[in-house]
Amino acid sequence: RACRLFSKAVVSTQSTGEKSKIKLQEKKAQETSAPDPDIAETRKQMTAAAEEEVDHYVKLLEDAERSQKEVFLIVVQRFIMILSDHIMRSEQESRYTQTLWFRCTRDRLRQTLVKYRREVKRYMVTLQTLLFTPEIEHKILECFTQFKGYIA
Repeated sequence: RACRLFSKAVVSTQSTGEKSKIKLQEKKAQETSAPDPDIAETRKQMTAAAEEEVDHYVKLLEDAERSQKEVFLIVVQRFIMILSDHIMRSEQESRYTQTLWFRCTRDRLRQTLVKYRREVKRYMVTLQTLLFTPEIEHKILECFTQFKGYIA
């Protein structure tokens, strides 16, 4: 503001030719300090492109999480199927169900639940409603019940 007052005072003391030169210079200075519309448009385009890229990566993350959940549920489901099948065949043939193989496989299921406890916590409701239902063998359901006690 002080610069403008000074330049006005100087202008009033100068000739009219010099006044017009000064006015042109001031106008050019104002034009150069004004925001360039090309820069503003470029910023808008860059912002839009960045938002699209973020949306793309969010979609990729959601797809990866969905795939991880599906694979994890399939693995746990296979454990349950294999153990249930062993119990069923053993009971049909009147054999002992708690064989070394059964105990090792059941313990591997426990180990898998503990190792991937973060994922199990995220999928707890799905696991309870789809896989660890009251209809499955209590020897298998016991693993999940113990695990819930472990993480509580």
